[in-house]
Amino acid sequence: MLKSLLSISLLASSIFCFGQKYIRPYVGVNFSNRILRSDDADRKDSLNKADKYKISPSFGVQFLFEKQSGTEFYLGAAYFETGFVRERFDYQFLDTVHPDLAPIFDLSQGAQKNGFFTYHFKYLEIPFGFNFQVTPRQNMHNYIGWFNFGLNPQFLLKQNMTIFLEGFSIKGENRFNFSETGYNASKFNVAFQLGGRFDYTLDKKTWVSVDGLFKIHVLNTASTSNETFRSWNFNFNLGIRREIGN
Repeated sequence: MLKSLLSISLLASSIFCFGQKYIRPYVGVNFSNRILRSDDADRKDSLNKADKYKISPSFGVQFLFEKQSGTEFYLGAAYFETGFVRERFDYQFLDTVHPDLAPIFDLSQGAQKNGFFTYHFKYLEIPFGFNFQVTPRQNMHNYIGWFNFGLNPQFLLKQNMTIFLEGFSIKGENRFNFSETGYNASKFNVAFQLGGRFDYTLDKKTWVSVDGLFKIHVLNTASTSNETFRSWNFNFNLGIRREIGN
């Protein structure tokens, strides 16, 4: 990991010496899910019905370099999170929610007993790629539209799982946090990225920036003995693009 970060740092240093340069801090929100593979067709079908979108944050900074008009190369660093939510409905007396939790001893009949399992996979992301301007140059004093293509190396920082119980509790608690997800998550991955960005001009050197991106892991995100999956995301970011240097 250290060698990879050093190589990227050297690349950034080498391209800082030419063209117009911009800095773009941003914050965003991800809507993520996963593509599941399993040899057990019934299990795959069941989990596809149970797994739902997860919403999570992201934030980072990009350095953008425009040597040729209408084409930007960018490089940055970001916190990026992906995952999914697994729902299970109608637990019964003595059912087990999780191996580390006691069986259900709640005999109440007032509400259906449901469980929501949220799987978190958190990464240090090194986004890099190209933006290609798709709006006329003569409109740049008002706005700029870009098409984006990128490949983002990602280094796993942490994986964890939270369980929320609805309609019942275990030992007086209805929310539990676990440091492991039960999956063997890849320590390194690469996200393929496509999307677009829109910049609205505030002044000659500053733009409000909004982008919408689709990302999907090139390598498997995680696996168990019964299933393997790759995460995909719709990512929306809000940032400020500011020209730096001359």
